[in-house]
Amino acid sequence: MTDKSWLLNPSAIKAAKCCIQITQDELGIKLKLSHPQFLEMLAEYVDLTDSPILQQAYAELAAFAGIQVKAKPAPTKVVEMPISHQNAPAAGTSAPQAGSEDLINYKGRAYKRFENGLEFKGLYRGQPLYA
Repeated sequence: MTDKSWLLNPSAIKAAKCCIQITQDELGIKLKLSHPQFLEMLAEYVDLTDSPILQQAYAELAAFAGIQVKAKPAPTKVVEMPISHQNAPAAGTSAPQAGSEDLINYKGRAYKRFENGLEFKGLYRGQPLYA
């Protein structure tokens, strides 16, 4: 449980409102500052979206709240390729095996190109979408 004294700091409230706005813009989820687990939920959304803007705003808020922010490891292997139907496997051919390390760089983050025989198509509310 974290100390709630940061709620008395106007700069911290401004940083929190910035985080709320970014979360609403990127995920379509409206957080409430009055929620008892506001900081924990916000931390989960920061991990979910991997948005540099949200990470920066959360880091500023975390400094007021006295929370340590973890640094994210960089992806190991990234293959740049556009996401389109042209890259889908041809009919009659199988998708690469599940253990394949074929990754796609999409909005600055690496995602598996294939998962469970489905191809990566983009993000939906911060989660990878495979079809």
